[in-house]
Amino acid sequence: MNPFKLITCSLLSFTGVATLTSTVHAEDKSPDIVFIIVDDLNDWVGCLGGHPDAKSPNIDALAGSGMLFSQAYCNSPQCRPSRTSLLHGVYPFKTGTYFNAKAAKETKIKTPTMQQFFMDNGYRVASGGKVFHGHPGKIGDALLTRPRDPRPPKGKDNFNAMRAPNDGYPLDVPDKEMGDYKVASWAIKQWQEVTEKPLFMSVGFYRPHRPLQVPKPWFDVFPIESIRRPAEPNGVDDWADMPDFARKLARTHAHKPMHKGLSDHEYIVENNEWDATIRAYQASIAFVDRQIGRFIESLKKNPRNRETFVMLVSDHGWHLGEKKHWCKGAIWEQTTHIPFIVRGPGVKSSSTCTQPASLIDVYPSLVDLAGLKVPGWLDGKSIKPQLKDPSKLRPPAISSYGEGNTSIRTEHWRYIRYEDGSEELYDHRVDPDEWTNLAEKSEHRKIKSRLIKMIPEDQHPGLKVQDWFDKFQK
Repeated sequence: MNPFKLITCSLLSFTGVATLTSTVHAEDKSPDIVFIIVDDLNDWVGCLGGHPDAKSPNIDALAGSGMLFSQAYCNSPQCRPSRTSLLHGVYPFKTGTYFNAKAAKETKIKTPTMQQFFMDNGYRVASGGKVFHGHPGKIGDALLTRPRDPRPPKGKDNFNAMRAPNDGYPLDVPDKEMGDYKVASWAIKQWQEVTEKPLFMSVGFYRPHRPLQVPKPWFDVFPIESIRRPAEPNGVDDWADMPDFARKLARTHAHKPMHKGLSDHEYIVENNEWDATIRAYQASIAFVDRQIGRFIESLKKNPRNRETFVMLVSDHGWHLGEKKHWCKGAIWEQTTHIPFIVRGPGVKSSSTCTQPASLIDVYPSLVDLAGLKVPGWLDGKSIKPQLKDPSKLRPPAISSYGEGNTSIRTEHWRYIRYEDGSEELYDHRVDPDEWTNLAEKSEHRKIKSRLIKMIPEDQHPGLKVQDWFDKFQK
């Protein structure tokens, strides 16, 4: 069994995340809403137990002061489709928005963004950092474009988005020169502004997105000799029972070329960069956790005397060698599993919901928590009932990666069907690392049949992953 999964949720005390109990305006009881989205953050945080050396005390404390949705997932494992789906409230398979690169067959989305909805309903809206794909959005009373980061000295910068993610570098700069520090400072200032209107904030933090470059002290927290790699199956080839399509997916991102014939994983192993890349990713998480903590600390006092709901999520997961895969661009557990935390009045501290949730549920949940009517055109389901009763059943999490590639994640199972008809099936009660594909096992025919029925059949035509394979893997 993967020792990473034995790590329990660290419920660290943190004075900055106590549930607010301030008196609300008598004439308007609308709560303030704070939505935090982190880029490329997987389950390597203490409260999710994804890595034993995780350093995320502020995210863990937020989970300890509210409810952690431990089985939460993205709806698409790339930034643009994930955020587009989340912010507009519609599934990727309904619009054809499957990849960062825009496809000709995509449908223009007509539903308003969360920011537009809250503005239309009397909220002051502040959006800053990377909330949409690369920008804060166009709607808001206050907008902050993501500030740029310092770069390594000339000749030391190894970053190239089309190459393997071995671009970590300990920057010789203080935290305050980093973009995420500036985003947190901006968010604190916006929070402290006194207005009659309730406040809706969407705040996007960039790390641990590539390049994995943060100030050197955060690298020092993780000595290279202490780095632990993800567990691998004992004496068994994890690919042995994987369909050919899944092997192609594991060898490289479908939208990237190979590295002189090598996949990301093969390249990193050959160049002895595995430990260094893990170190840089963990340093990036620790750094951004501190910036998130600075902002959360400011929420201790509400200058508008309103109750406050806080939600924190990531846009998708990230592989660091699991299944011999790196980064995003797949629909396994590590690529889709995300932090999803809610804190606010009436939410029990240190509570956990193991029912599936996904980013499609963010929009209706925040609307519901604000006391507004949830629009019927939203595809997701509010998690408000689970805040009162975590055992209350929820629908499965659906993740899409290109037309015809779909993952169904229930509380215990993951079923994947690829565009060529091949399949994977994993029982997470005994196989949390998805090492044993049960799709061809006759004894699991009944559960597989039930999961197949959960796949939406009205998928929007769009770019197929095989098109990328044909382009880059001839």
